[in-house]
Amino acid sequence: MSESSFADQVDRLVRRRKTEKVMCELEDRTPVPEAVASKNNERVMRALETAGWAPFHFPRKVDRLAEPWRAHVLWHESAHKLAFYLRDELEVKSKLPLLAAASSALVLVTWLPEFYDEAQREGSRLPRETQIVRDEEHLAAASAMVQSFLLLLTAHDMGTYWSSGGILCERETLEHLGVPAGEQLLAAVFIEYPEMHDDSRVRKPGSQRNRRSEDWIRPVTL
Repeated sequence: MSESSFADQVDRLVRRRKTEKVMCELEDRTPVPEAVASKNNERVMRALETAGWAPFHFPRKVDRLAEPWRAHVLWHESAHKLAFYLRDELEVKSKLPLLAAASSALVLVTWLPEFYDEAQREGSRLPRETQIVRDEEHLAAASAMVQSFLLLLTAHDMGTYWSSGGILCERETLEHLGVPAGEQLLAAVFIEYPEMHDDSRVRKPGSQRNRRSEDWIRPVTL
């Protein structure tokens, strides 16, 4: 493959990635067949590992891990149980339970602020401005990781929706899912495997896709 054709493929992949919210009633969900799950679960894990090559500036050094992000993976059965937990126990009225019920997998990507409370800020020897920059770097790096993950899933023809999480961001929900304290939810990535694409489900495209422009690009001449 020539360098130009590879670049063209990457270009098309980036432009092909899109938001699609897939929803169904909790009692109407279609279980993912074992063979479909086995093949695609492996691809999701591989995509996560590859997305982990996103750049980060400062080593976070939590549990001896340098990365400022973590990924918590719920396969379809766990995502379905989460849907019932959100609807029946937390009485969530938003679309989150419907999204979880329809997902083939759900990946919660968190980032690890270095100075997530005032006590930590006061106890640090770093100036406040440096603390802010550190956390901005950690958040930016985790966002780059999420985008890489979405592109890799798109390459496998998987549908994706990056949600900010709603009630999934709250400490009670994160504790229910076993997410350690100190991690903040950045992205709830709802995934639909290509074999599970069903037109009977409710589908809503992202609202910003057709609002793209190039007016934010400014060449600088000195």
